[in-house]
Amino acid sequence: MGLRISNEEFIGRWSLSFSDMDFVNGKPAPARLGLGVQLKFFAAHGFFVRDHASVPADGVAYLAEQLGVECDAVNQYDFSGRTARRHCAEILQHLGFRRLKRSDREELTLWIASELCPTGQSVGAMLEQVFLWCRDRSIYGPSHKELERLVRSQRQHYLDDWLAGLSARLSASTVALLEASIAEADGQTGFNTMRGDAGQATLDNVLAMTAKLAFIQKLDLPQDILSTTGKAWVEQIVRRVAGEKAWEMRRHAPARQIGLYAIYLLSREAQLTDAMVDLLIETVHKIGTRSKRKVVGDIAKDIERVYGKERLLVEIASASIDEPAGRVCDVIFPIVGRDKLAAIVKESQAKGALDRRIYKVMRSSWANHYRRMLPSLLSVLEFRSNNTVWRPVLAALDWIKSKVDDGCRFVPMQDVPIDEVIPARWRSSVIDNDGRVNRISYELCVLTQLRDRIRSKEIWVVGADRYRNPDDDLPRDFEIRRNVTAVLRPRP
Repeated sequence: MGLRISNEEFIGRWSLSFSDMDFVNGKPAPARLGLGVQLKFFAAHGFFVRDHASVPADGVAYLAEQLGVECDAVNQYDFSGRTARRHCAEILQHLGFRRLKRSDREELTLWIASELCPTGQSVGAMLEQVFLWCRDRSIYGPSHKELERLVRSQRQHYLDDWLAGLSARLSASTVALLEASIAEADGQTGFNTMRGDAGQATLDNVLAMTAKLAFIQKLDLPQDILSTTGKAWVEQIVRRVAGEKAWEMRRHAPARQIGLYAIYLLSREAQLTDAMVDLLIETVHKIGTRSKRKVVGDIAKDIERVYGKERLLVEIASASIDEPAGRVCDVIFPIVGRDKLAAIVKESQAKGALDRRIYKVMRSSWANHYRRMLPSLLSVLEFRSNNTVWRPVLAALDWIKSKVDDGCRFVPMQDVPIDEVIPARWRSSVIDNDGRVNRISYELCVLTQLRDRIRSKEIWVVGADRYRNPDDDLPRDFEIRRNVTAVLRPRP
């Protein structure tokens, strides 16, 4: 059975008063439990029971206990029969309810439009609220279907008016861009393209994502649109637009079409920003891991050429001890030849320069391929930090952005932030002997630090959802409660 109720409301909702007992006991015994169920169900919900499945079992059991009858007696009561309809009329008279008047209907309609529609609730949830509104005013409304038509009508009128008002707020250039996007659905910023996923971390996907974000930012949509109505409305519209095809969008009236698409893109902007940051993080990580894999693979090849180095070392040590005054060519070379010794030296040198070799490969990958994404990336993403320790990374990003069109390859150290930007193990590869900073190497260092700081939420992205300002996740009264807790906390 449905419509379960909480324990706190159970007693008050299903207890029969003295007048209720007199009213129910005045009927024939077989109909008393069914009448009691109808009475208390209507008093709680504002409408009558339509079938047995709508009645909670624990409520029936509690009523049966009060009336001194068996619970099975309710199964003999026909909630849709003539007797039940007569009982409904008697219940309305017993509770002092009256029929809905024209003035009541106008007031109810106004209340639905002003109070319920902005919340974006489902039709079923709104209908429950309508029945409770009538119940609280001792009004018995029309049939369930008629009230549902009223709710659906007002809900649709609200949506149409809201979308029309939104469309009217947009500039002519914005409307033209939105219409072109829907008309050319498969273009770079077309309707179908804007709904697509980010895909894997490749240069083409990064450039495509930046084009999407740049398109939304170019629209200059009013940022307060999503706050003028309930979150449920926005979620419903986003799901609807995401499920429609371009030709279905074009079938809507112009104002409705533009309004739906504008809301979808506003909501989509945060998702695209998150996806863009994900691609940035994955791309920088991929550059590092692939470079390390390549360098380690090259070293592994060198290691395979020199097999059994420990055994050779023991034999060389033993021969040296036996003939300490002997010549190398006479004592050492018979055990291990010149070529094998040269291979051991090469292996040792390769291991010692591991970090430098990895960074060299990373720089080559960045300079020859991935660097093309930097201008568009910095044009659509805005980074901020609440921690002053990592402000040099932001300053470095600002410097890189200001030099996008500058062809300089080396800059003096004093012109760019160094601390907290260039790791110590990479400084020799980024800064030359003359104290100049290699710009391309510097860019890679900044993005590597940016990736680590974003992952730790030390740096956040404006307009993002998952990478938003971490202070937004704190309770509104966090500062007050933190001070109170600090005062009340006992000192050790």
